[in-house]
Amino acid sequence: MDKKLKGSLIIVGTGLQVGGQTTISAQAHIQNADIVFATVTDNVSKHWFDSLNENIVDLTQYYGSNKSRLITYKEMTDAIVNAVKQGKRVCAAFYGHPGVFVMSSHKAIEQLLAEGYQAKMEPGISAEDCLVADLGLDPGRVGYQAFEATQFLFYQRKFDENCILVLWQIGLIGDHTLKISKTDSYHLGLKVLTEELLDYYPADHEVIVYEAATISIFSARIDRMALIDLPKAELTAISTLVIPSLGALEFDVATLDKLNLTVDDVKK
Repeated sequence: MDKKLKGSLIIVGTGLQVGGQTTISAQAHIQNADIVFATVTDNVSKHWFDSLNENIVDLTQYYGSNKSRLITYKEMTDAIVNAVKQGKRVCAAFYGHPGVFVMSSHKAIEQLLAEGYQAKMEPGISAEDCLVADLGLDPGRVGYQAFEATQFLFYQRKFDENCILVLWQIGLIGDHTLKISKTDSYHLGLKVLTEELLDYYPADHEVIVYEAATISIFSARIDRMALIDLPKAELTAISTLVIPSLGALEFDVATLDKLNLTVDDVKK
């Protein structure tokens, strides 16, 4: 085997509460790596990573207040890939689930696999998992749809108001610059979104602004309000909008007939 192909990459998630929601497998990968690239969100996380491996590289160094996140993600990807090409066993540890809203993880794996290196991802606990638990929602009961908020606003997306609707990164809605400094300019986008949602939901329909707890001693943010009041909400970069189902599911009688069933059969 060519010496340069000895490097490998394993990408893991640390969960929303770093350490407490990190799987045993992910922790072992962090401990056994030659180098660990990690999204260190606070001093508690930094201390935890340092206790597992003495060679930690903080990926948050690539962020900048007036810098496009696309540039940041490219720099993160390059750093990870270059370490693998140096023949190292590399672990990249991302906040939450490493494949959810994490461009660098997917790009690094795609590039390395194309060049003949070993690269894989392990799952982690995401904000979505926390949301289901904290709000007591069952996606299997009435259905579940999720979109990135700005994409939902920019494109003609079709959705079913009788399903649970989740809009991620609502605190960045309407921003096309992908700059961190724009996280406080969501007000116009939120107003436009509310106007569009009012075409499908009544003004008094309850919506929820949700933020998962990142430290175990704190509670999740669960702010319930009428849809008409949504433009008044104060949001952050990690805010998520949850719109519960209208609950007006209608039977498809024609399909039931093809299955030799009646509405009464299904209701039993």
